[in-house]
Amino acid sequence: MAQVVTKRDWEEFMAFGRVSPNIRQEVLQSWRRSADRQIGKLKQAPLLTEEGLLTQRALARRLRNGARTALSRAGKLLGGTDNILLLCDRTGVVLDAVGDEATLARGQENHLHLGGHWTEDVIGTNAIGTAIQLGRPVEVHEAEHFCEEIQRWNCAATPIADPATGQLLGVVDISWPSGIAQANATALSAALAMQVETELTRLLDRERETLMERLHVRRLRRGNEPMLIVDRSGADVFATEDFARFCDDDRALSELRGRIPDLIDQTPDTIAEALSDCLPGTDMEVVAEQDDAIGVVIFLRSTRLRGVEPGAQLAKIGAVGSASSILSIQAQRLAQTNIPLLIEGETGTGKTYLAQAVHRASPQADGPFEMIDCSRLSAIRLREDVAQRKIGASNGVLCLNDPGAASPDVQKLLLNLVEDVSCEGMRVIALSTRSLYDEMKCGGFRGDLFYRIAGARLEIRPLRDRQDEIEPLLRQLMLRHATQTKGRELKFTSGAMAALRSYDWPGNLLEMANLIAALDALSPTGLIDERTLPPEFRKASGPDRGETLRDRERVEIIGAIEAEGGNLSKAAQRLGIARSTLYLKLDSYGIPRTRHS
Repeated sequence: MAQVVTKRDWEEFMAFGRVSPNIRQEVLQSWRRSADRQIGKLKQAPLLTEEGLLTQRALARRLRNGARTALSRAGKLLGGTDNILLLCDRTGVVLDAVGDEATLARGQENHLHLGGHWTEDVIGTNAIGTAIQLGRPVEVHEAEHFCEEIQRWNCAATPIADPATGQLLGVVDISWPSGIAQANATALSAALAMQVETELTRLLDRERETLMERLHVRRLRRGNEPMLIVDRSGADVFATEDFARFCDDDRALSELRGRIPDLIDQTPDTIAEALSDCLPGTDMEVVAEQDDAIGVVIFLRSTRLRGVEPGAQLAKIGAVGSASSILSIQAQRLAQTNIPLLIEGETGTGKTYLAQAVHRASPQADGPFEMIDCSRLSAIRLREDVAQRKIGASNGVLCLNDPGAASPDVQKLLLNLVEDVSCEGMRVIALSTRSLYDEMKCGGFRGDLFYRIAGARLEIRPLRDRQDEIEPLLRQLMLRHATQTKGRELKFTSGAMAALRSYDWPGNLLEMANLIAALDALSPTGLIDERTLPPEFRKASGPDRGETLRDRERVEIIGAIEAEGGNLSKAAQRLGIARSTLYLKLDSYGIPRTRHS
């Protein structure tokens, strides 16, 4: 039978400090916290002014948006039931109240209504304040309340966690008058809190989608400068590959991420001002939707990149193999000129990376790198974008991505734009997955525009035409992935590597990077054999699979040891061999006997 705290139990505690066995521990601890504050004679919770309530509501508008549907439905269901539903913010202030009209009117006597402040430190033990204190659902009945005048109520409250950060966002409370039995109040408040959290998760996902949609506009303004977009929790939504490489102040970036959740409900201008000095050498832009901030974009200024040796990226490209070496030499020479450059290659071959490398190896490396995705442009949008960005700064690059996909009207405007920026000192680099020369000969691309953007041409050959570079590129991308994720480097058996070398790689480097990320996420040991690869790679290896029985046995042994946390006796049992046999095989394969999980 549930313990019931009587009025006498409360009186003896207040007068003599006596503790009845009827008092639950969570209530007793709350009474003791409340007793230290000497608030036992209060008849009402403190009440915010009208202006104060408006301020609290404004700061908690995301919570209120997430709870709107739950409040509307619950308000209708609770009519005539003696129950009321209160939505409170993280400070215990009642923001919204719905439910039985008579009970709502009665609640005004104790300020159990809009603007009432119900934390333990101001009104003692109650479900709202104690749920905030403990961080979990709490039900408080009649005499369990610390203040005598509040004992005319029963209440059950459940905290609402921010799905973005896990931090307390608010509380859902069900309250009803004393003397009325209510068996499911805690379950109801918990269900409503879960419904609010689900809606907040949906709103967060929509915000992240909006941030990705705004990404295109930001990159039009800033080109392909290293950039990072974070959401309201400070979590990454998008980062360019080179952001982590050039942004080396991990502590400052971590502190910036930690400040965003506490600032995000302020006005965009307030957020921008508060974060302006957090990460020197960067520009920040607060992304807002209907005046509500939803995330922050961080750009690395060109001054942060000056410590990178000119041509370092091109040299890195050339070190991969013979075909890349020739490409790198050509790019190094062209980087010293202002000739319009057309870079052609299949999807995923690294055209944007090469264009950035040419820019950074040029004498104008401090200038901006402005990028336009021509495939998404309309004539109206191009005019607006040019007016907004005021292209024409000298010593920079205007990079046209996929101009062959532009409509005839847009191609005409691009021609005018290219002529203007060329006269003002900007270099033009164009990227294309198709042969623009062939498109021009077929009448699909303007000849005057072609010769304006193709003063020189570089072709990046697909991976299937340079098999000798597959392995070094794979290891280069693995190292980059391990650095960015602060994780492990994958290891490949000879059979797996043979399958990778013989594969056509239709997605080129993009497909390779995706494969590495997927293998890292799915492999328990980090050792990849041919069977671990997707089916298309196993088919590509042909009848001679390249993987020996020794390879397979070695993989099985390592997998068994990892599965048993380094315990060799258990690993031998898993493999069905004697421990002495396992030792011999470990020595044969050069695997150390002492292994740790």
